[in-house]
Amino acid sequence: MDRTFGKQEMDILVTLIRRRDWVTGEELALLLGTSKKTVQQEIRRISQELNGECEIRSSQKKGYFLEYLSDRLRRRMISDLEQNENHYNMKGRTSVLALYLLFQRDYVTMDQLADTFFLSKSTVFSEIKTMKRWMERQGGIILEVSGTRGVRMVGDEMDRRFRCAGFAMPWILRKLPGPEAEWDRYERELSQIREGFGRELAAGGPRISGEDFNRVCRYLAVCLLRDRMGFSLETDEKNEERTRRWGFSFSAGEMRGLKELLLLAARFQDGKEEEDDGCMAAARRLDDLKHEVGNMLSLPAEEIFPDERQLLVHLERLERRLREGKYATNYYDKELIISCPLETHVTEICCRRVYGREIPKMEQFFLTAYLAGGLERKKDEADVLLVSNQSPGLTGSLEAFVRKRLGSGIRSFQTEPAYRFEVLGHELGNRDLLLTTEREISILHPEFCLLPAVVREREEEMAELALNRWRKERRSGKIRRALDRFRAPDRTAAVLKKMSGLEGILEAVGWDPGPDLSVNTVPGGLLYLCRFRRKAEPEICLYELNAPAEYNRKAIRRVLAVTWNSEWAGIYDFFLAVSVLLEENSRKEGRNLPF
Repeated sequence: MDRTFGKQEMDILVTLIRRRDWVTGEELALLLGTSKKTVQQEIRRISQELNGECEIRSSQKKGYFLEYLSDRLRRRMISDLEQNENHYNMKGRTSVLALYLLFQRDYVTMDQLADTFFLSKSTVFSEIKTMKRWMERQGGIILEVSGTRGVRMVGDEMDRRFRCAGFAMPWILRKLPGPEAEWDRYERELSQIREGFGRELAAGGPRISGEDFNRVCRYLAVCLLRDRMGFSLETDEKNEERTRRWGFSFSAGEMRGLKELLLLAARFQDGKEEEDDGCMAAARRLDDLKHEVGNMLSLPAEEIFPDERQLLVHLERLERRLREGKYATNYYDKELIISCPLETHVTEICCRRVYGREIPKMEQFFLTAYLAGGLERKKDEADVLLVSNQSPGLTGSLEAFVRKRLGSGIRSFQTEPAYRFEVLGHELGNRDLLLTTEREISILHPEFCLLPAVVREREEEMAELALNRWRKERRSGKIRRALDRFRAPDRTAAVLKKMSGLEGILEAVGWDPGPDLSVNTVPGGLLYLCRFRRKAEPEICLYELNAPAEYNRKAIRRVLAVTWNSEWAGIYDFFLAVSVLLEENSRKEGRNLPF
């Protein structure tokens, strides 16, 4: 049975494999971000279609348990995971077309592209717009478009190989017209290089990211492939000495390319301090970034980034990539914009101030993720009160359980006996999360969550569900209050025909351009505008444009315009509401709000 797993099927099977225990339908639905009914349907389909290779037991009380998974199916899952190596928002079809053009020597007409890949001409035009945007994110390769001759990639051979390394996953390469034997050989060589190069790095080489490791391995395999296809490096000489590595022979030019990729690669902190100009420049940048971010968010500098040593290594590599004009990543994740709108905005503004220039979006992606990690605890900080008549030993054990389940978001945890709560109830009850082990307290005060004094295996699931329910209800309450207070009525904005691009959109919503304005496109024809105003009242407003406006080669139909300041204590809840609106309006079906 050779079939490709759907995302939800794969997620369900991976979850069941990882847990090695019963998992309830509610928990699966929560983990996968879907409904319990969808989970039931997917498991029923898995059981029917994979009969004999996969057996999932079900119980109304306990949920689902993976009883058996054949070795053949396990290998099929691993193959699917490897073939679908995720490049975030890089679409597979666009990657196939880009790789195809990188292997062409001359122009390819639109008709040829349409016929070769069985596409309509309108689809080809749309894909070319996306490809052109991708190529503009990095130096070295230009997508040249001619109305009469078609399209072609322009750039030297080394840059072509670098760019091929970004696209040449085996599953993409196999979608190209060409000899299957070559694609089989490429996959074998890639596997051999991965094994040998991985051992070499593990034995004492630099600790580069897994993403960059895969890119370097693909570059080396692409070098072998392109050499066989007659694409030679201009710098290589016929009789020069070649280097033999991992069973293959590489030219001096190809090895220089390998060194360049390793210099540009994102690295993990390995405890060794590099004392060079790049490291010192990175340290200065980090100090400046902490200062700027701290000023915007009114936070102490030491509370901003969780792992400064690792961030220093990244910034040192960023300095090098900015100088070279060749960035380590060729994508940026639109989902990060949706889930972290505050960090996306702050990173863009502060990088603009610190570097004195616009930083490419794909580089901002990493810094946004670092900042999001530093702010995560502050977003969910909670004061917890436990009312219990149990011994200090039992309440201490219960506190450890709650802390483990809620993560690092507990600001304070206070335990009080029931008699003190009965006397000082109002004063003690002013907490975010109210817990009790006493049934009479939970009956008299329904806002309390009842937990067992001793959480044994059979009670653990119910206790976790209770804590997850509280967390979900708390999040919904934050969103509702923020939207009630700060969301302005939706408006219609008229885009003037004489004004195009961002200028016309800003004019339509009544905003002026400025250094504290960030602009990001989101799927669904949505533009996310955000500006920082120290004295302004925070506001969220959704604008429907009277006609589509083009920005960054995207047709913009709606604009979510957000104004904020850092002097209001509830700014994290404010941006949680922004995140929900971005999620809702980035989907064509327009999901409902989560309450």
